[in-house]
Amino acid sequence: MDDRFVCIVKTSCFECLKLPQCSWCPTENKCFSRKLPKFEEFCSNNTIAHVDYGFSIEENAECSCSKGDVGQRCYPPGVTEGSECSGRGTCVCGQCVCDPNPDPDNPTKMVMGEYCEYDNFSCDGPKCNEGPYSLNNPTAVDWPRSIKIDEVDSTLS
Repeated sequence: MDDRFVCIVKTSCFECLKLPQCSWCPTENKCFSRKLPKFEEFCSNNTIAHVDYGFSIEENAECSCSKGDVGQRCYPPGVTEGSECSGRGTCVCGQCVCDPNPDPDNPTKMVMGEYCEYDNFSCDGPKCNEGPYSLNNPTAVDWPRSIKIDEVDSTLS
């Protein structure tokens, strides 16, 4: 079966835009595919198209159907002002998308975390290795020292 025809049976924007070949016409409440000759000019002024935001299929559909208005979730809990996504990413449909390459001269540097609050380069010092380090507390974690085998043997005797 031609996948372009599957669009016609979808009855909601959310179900429609789970399929990348489909578009939604809110004025007609219809799902359609522009790839079909019958729909090339259909709903040309008011179409919501499938957009891949880099999220799951469901999240992409929710974001497209809500036109990006899915609630503000780009600040950590308790924070209501300042830069979204710790100033190191972009808020897309209520989710932070961290800068993929914060330092083009050093491609191994990465920003990560739900609010882009961690990286692998903000810590300096002898205890630093590969992170991640918090933007708010860029110190290395003091991991417990390793236990020597002879220490274990003496406790078992």
